Amino acid sequence: MMTLPDRRTFLRMGSMAACTAALLPPGACLAQAARESMPVICAHRGWRDPSRFENTLEEMRHTLRSGPFMMEIDLTSDADGTIFLMHDQDIDRVTTGHGPLAALDNLAVRALRMKNSQGEVRGRVTAYRDVVRWAAGEPTARLMLDIKAVAPADALAPVRQAGLSGRVVVLTFARDVAHAAFAADPDVLVSVLITRPADIGPYVTMAAGRRFAAYIPRHADPALFHAAHNAGAVVITDLLGAGALTDAMTPEAGARWAQGLPIDILVTNTPIQLRAAFQSILHATG
Repeated sequence: MMTLPDRRTFLRMGSMAACTAALLPPGACLAQAARESMPVICAHRGWRDPSRFENTLEEMRHTLRSGPFMMEIDLTSDADGTIFLMHDQDIDRVTTGHGPLAALDNLAVRALRMKNSQGEVRGRVTAYRDVVRWAAGEPTARLMLDIKAVAPADALAPVRQAGLSGRVVVLTFARDVAHAAFAADPDVLVSVLITRPADIGPYVTMAAGRRFAAYIPRHADPALFHAAHNAGAVVITDLLGAGALTDAMTPEAGARWAQGLPIDILVTNTPIQLRAAFQSILHATG
């Protein structure tokens, strides 16, 4: 059985190229992302802040250059089965089109333009295969996949083919989907929803010796974060507020809150400001 590196071997921001060059076991690059001074900061919907265009490759390129940060993206399929980046089932909020993405064929999707919250129109809907191709050429790029209605095997096959398994975490929120994700790629980091201590044991059993990630709601008892950490899970949580388009607390408050918990990956709508808040705390504490 593969032995993963010790949790205290921290994957520092921007060191993914070195991690890859070290020829660590498959999946170790993300699995070893245990917190030392700050968590890995993950840009929700791949953007730098909510005024930008969500789930677009153009924005992800800018976000990576501003970080690097992990990128959380949402995957949804069109009527032809092609996977695109889209959070909502209906495309009205973020594109110039109307109705469900699943009702549109490739030609119709590619005719759409993206919109931001200010109503600005720019660019096209991003195809998932283009993101995988981009990430494969960017050694510091790391992806968090919210797979929505996309089957784990369909989402992870391109990841495995591109050699990105060690740089991807896939989010699952139900046990059958988690089981399918574990089976789809033996080297990817699978995240499972943990809302109570009793959830941990079954997932430890399901993982069968593999490192897995525990996505814990922000409002959970702090003891649950520690229990997941002590079980060997990579701990993920977020600062997202109602509607998820803004954070529930300021970057400064979020950084102070996270400092007291064993959080390995922290999802936010304001990654640049959150990183600055962590750096400010670290500087103040010496």
